[in-house]
Amino acid sequence: MRKAGNRGDMDVEASWIRCFHPKPEAAHTLVCFPHAGGSASYYYGLSAALDADIEMLVIQYPGRENRLYEEPARSIEALADAVTEVLAGRLGVTRPVLFGHSMGAIVAFEVARRLEREGGGPQPTGLVASACSAPSNRAECPVRTESPGPVGEEHDSDVLARIMGLGGTAQDVGEHAELIELVLPAIRADLAALGSYRAVGGAAVSCPVTVFVADSDPDVPVADAGLWGTHTTAGDAEVHVFEGDHFYLSKLPKAFLDLLQETVRTSRPEISPA
Repeated sequence: MRKAGNRGDMDVEASWIRCFHPKPEAAHTLVCFPHAGGSASYYYGLSAALDADIEMLVIQYPGRENRLYEEPARSIEALADAVTEVLAGRLGVTRPVLFGHSMGAIVAFEVARRLEREGGGPQPTGLVASACSAPSNRAECPVRTESPGPVGEEHDSDVLARIMGLGGTAQDVGEHAELIELVLPAIRADLAALGSYRAVGGAAVSCPVTVFVADSDPDVPVADAGLWGTHTTAGDAEVHVFEGDHFYLSKLPKAFLDLLQETVRTSRPEISPA
């Protein structure tokens, strides 16, 4: 059961966590993490499509949508620290499954590590990494840098192309100068955070890891998906391959929706022998 917090705590929680379709009686909780340059609204359709027994919470990173004028996080570690604190307060003792797409998978992994390290509370029962190579395989995860220069030195059009080329941002955004000015800081911050991220040696979670990957994703080779198994003590990562590109899930194919819900319902944490 959640503890009642003060107004300040509730305001902070509301800024970080969006729940588009509240289901107080749901048996399962799915927490979703957006991709680089993405926002919580990307998951609205998925939230609406979930069955009644699964409630979705979506993490809203600073610097976009309702948090547009906040300073974006500059590192994965700082983002994971902040999300962990707020999520622990929101969930209480509820044990969720974490789902992250592209950059979101890395953030979800780091949040899972922190929740497990703290002990008690909302330790995840499972982690689903979508369209993202393993943390130890950073050369491929999750947005390949084609430009030789740092993100901060790239022209605006190049930064947008890196995101839009993966299908994660509306293709007509480049036609609206005002919109570009608003979204670029968050995109640049996300890409810079990814560029500087390196998993610590032996970084792993104890919950099962499931990997979703698309057969035509140019940035996440199917052959590398199994490397996520080195980041869990619960056995090899279970890998599922879907048709499509980096954003294969955008149209909510039935195979994806069915498998995600099955994973949420059946994920169980590792049980240590007595």
